[in-house]
Amino acid sequence: MISAPTDTRRRASLSPAWAALAPLTIVLALFFVVPIGGMVVTSLLVTGSSPGTSTFSADNFTALGSGSRFMALKNSLLLSFTAASVAAVFGGICAWAISTVKSKVVDSLTAVISSVLANDGGVPLAFSFIVAVGNTGYFTALITAVDSTFTLYSVKGLILMYQYFLIPTMILLTLPSFVALKQQWREANTSLGGSSWTFWRRVGLPVITPALLGAWLLMFGSAFGTHASAAVLIGTGAFPLIPLEIAGQLAGSAATGGEGVAMALGVTTGVIAVIVLIAFNALTKRSAKWLNS
Repeated sequence: MISAPTDTRRRASLSPAWAALAPLTIVLALFFVVPIGGMVVTSLLVTGSSPGTSTFSADNFTALGSGSRFMALKNSLLLSFTAASVAAVFGGICAWAISTVKSKVVDSLTAVISSVLANDGGVPLAFSFIVAVGNTGYFTALITAVDSTFTLYSVKGLILMYQYFLIPTMILLTLPSFVALKQQWREANTSLGGSSWTFWRRVGLPVITPALLGAWLLMFGSAFGTHASAAVLIGTGAFPLIPLEIAGQLAGSAATGGEGVAMALGVTTGVIAVIVLIAFNALTKRSAKWLNS
């Protein structure tokens, strides 16, 4: 009588469903668990006084609070905050405007174009901006007419370039929330004598704010981790950033022993990414509770 449930559990554990998970488990272990574990261990290893010896210490993380590493962390936070905020404003307005157009063609075009642009980046994006904007041309003349100090090869240029993929990301993330705002809420607001401003102030924005904040957080994380575009546009020393600092430390690790510091920077970036994803999921669920009710 007791062995039957045990046999059932044993057969369930050997079912094809569990066997199908084996390749995924191997991939996750080889490409996520092992690299992350190695990065954490390396970040805690510090070369000892004797040649060939290492000890576990938090010195690599302590080193992040000074010099170019601290400047890189500060610059990355400032750049990501500014770029994500600008994209949130323009992308949010675009998403709201698109949501008011009841057209399947517009929705399809928006989904396709935004998906392509949101996943664009790297060296081709930086090269495109260098060719299209650069230091000369009509587009640059229009920008410098407003801001005479603007140059593409600066933090302002980075913020401008990041909008290319951040604004489409904002549209993709927030457009479903704008569309999901119920028409009954608008009608109830109108029947009670409320204006459009009253609806957005008391109903629309309170309901959609968690989705907007979640999208902003995701764009913040995306801008924080961008490497190739920034490296091509401004190089590795003109404006220190966390991804550029990691690449620089790894490139000179043989001579300077910067591998541990680079891994400490990587762990810090990973922690920020995890926090961003957890907060994004929490905010999205909070907004969806109202929009899907």
